[in-house]
Amino acid sequence: MCHACHVHLRRDYPYCLHCGTLRKGAKVDTFAAPELRWADAGGERVFPLVNPVTTIGRATDNDIVVNDASVSRQHARVVRTADGFHLEDLNSFNGVTVAGRVVHGDWAPLSDESELHIGDVPMRFAQPRSAAIGSKTMVRGVEHSVLLPAAQPDQAPTATGPLSARPRRRSGWALKQVPGMRGDQEWVLRNTRTGQYLQLDERDVFLWHQLDGENTVRDLLFAYAQKYGELALPRIERTLRTFAALELVRGLHGQRETEKPPLMKRIGRAVLRTLLRMEVSIGGLDSLFSRVYRSFGWRFFTRTGVFLLWVLILGGIYAMAVASGHQKLFDINGAGVAGAVSIAVGYLVALVIHESAHALAVKSYGRTVTRGGFMVMMGMPFAFVDTSDMWFGTRWSRIVVTLSGPLSTAGVAGICAAVAAYVPQPQVSGIAYQLAFGLYLNTLYNLNPLMPLDGYQALADGLRLPRLREEASAYFTKGIWSDLKNGRRPGIKQIGMAAYGFTAVVGTGLFVLLGFLAWRDRLGGLVDEYLPPGIDVLVIALAIGLIMFPIWYRLVRRLITFIKSRRTAPAAEVTA
Repeated sequence: MCHACHVHLRRDYPYCLHCGTLRKGAKVDTFAAPELRWADAGGERVFPLVNPVTTIGRATDNDIVVNDASVSRQHARVVRTADGFHLEDLNSFNGVTVAGRVVHGDWAPLSDESELHIGDVPMRFAQPRSAAIGSKTMVRGVEHSVLLPAAQPDQAPTATGPLSARPRRRSGWALKQVPGMRGDQEWVLRNTRTGQYLQLDERDVFLWHQLDGENTVRDLLFAYAQKYGELALPRIERTLRTFAALELVRGLHGQRETEKPPLMKRIGRAVLRTLLRMEVSIGGLDSLFSRVYRSFGWRFFTRTGVFLLWVLILGGIYAMAVASGHQKLFDINGAGVAGAVSIAVGYLVALVIHESAHALAVKSYGRTVTRGGFMVMMGMPFAFVDTSDMWFGTRWSRIVVTLSGPLSTAGVAGICAAVAAYVPQPQVSGIAYQLAFGLYLNTLYNLNPLMPLDGYQALADGLRLPRLREEASAYFTKGIWSDLKNGRRPGIKQIGMAAYGFTAVVGTGLFVLLGFLAWRDRLGGLVDEYLPPGIDVLVIALAIGLIMFPIWYRLVRRLITFIKSRRTAPAAEVTA
């Protein structure tokens, strides 16, 4: 870890990519130097910071000469120290600004991609990266939002949309190449306006770079064929629709560029989105977890912290076996109401620790925790911390972030198991045993790879299949039967996908059933007490239907699509 900001380091780079501090023992002269970048009348300027001290000013004897009236003759200097780079103001008239902080007669550290001003001249401090590190994040703003005049349609053949359409990238996006676990190339595209992320492969990125508002879909088709040797119109259209769904592309067939839907239609769409994703989120959590991580949270991610966590987990399993010899499940040894309240508070504390572990793991890689809160998924309530910014990290870092939550819960369970096994006070040990048992179940539940929880996310990243459930379920319901029908023998991978798809479908059904029974029991006790017979059943049915709206809505949509496809198939055969 970086000894300055305690963020994980890459061993193949000399500086911390978060704060710019030099890694201990690294030889700077064996790596590419950081750079200062700025623009003037001659175009884009890049100056590598190879010297221990680099002077900046208007005078010609400076290393970097900036001919601007706002820049003093001897304005500032960039100094390389054992702790990284920093910018010193040489008592200039207009001072310098680093990351929004005004520096006058003082100095400020330079972290990767720091924006700074020498007088009124904007500059950027940048650590260079190779493909092994991950390319720079390219952020594009409003300067790319101007639409070109509509092109005149021609008589070209169409697929699902006209080939004459001219799709164009919208403003506010960030594209970054991130290193894969096996050294291959992959990218993450982010909508900086909505915070949505999309994982891309090499071919998707090629298409993305072609969306300049000049190329038509036909041009994309021919460019793709020239690059990859195939006319892949369905893939191109599918990729464009995905970009459009994330509000990243304009100019596709059927998109309304300027005309807004009627008010009631917009309200209906907003209500539908709310029902499909029931959640209560809290923003602004990044500053909180940044402070916690800087003060003490980083210690959990040191070698000592990780070692102690595994001691708690493994020792807790042994202690749980010892405690099971003299403790009984659901028996708190006469602790009464106070014991039940203590168990409830214990579960709440463990939940906070679980989600905080996810957030602190995100901070350990220098990334951002955008929000957190509570949501209903498949009819069951869950707490969550949004770790989607980790898509800009490596697969291994995402796996670490994903598993940090369940492992922290297992560590808390280990502490409770030790109390249950070795504390002689019966009420205390009884409460601790019930807590340990519930938290161990919670850990196993979260690590279950069949549900879209932590275990599934880690498995999907490990197998390099971000849509594992969807692909496996689709292969089980359609693909394997098509292969068998056509005489194709499924391979080991196909058999594994089919097996996972089967267990995922069955597991999802059981999960939904569990959610239905849980909500029926929770609501039944309240409704039966305050509503007369007959009405209570209706209220329970409406409440459960509302809570499970995302499930049955998608099932109805699939059923309608299936019925429409069956109706159009005979018509197409008659026409043929």
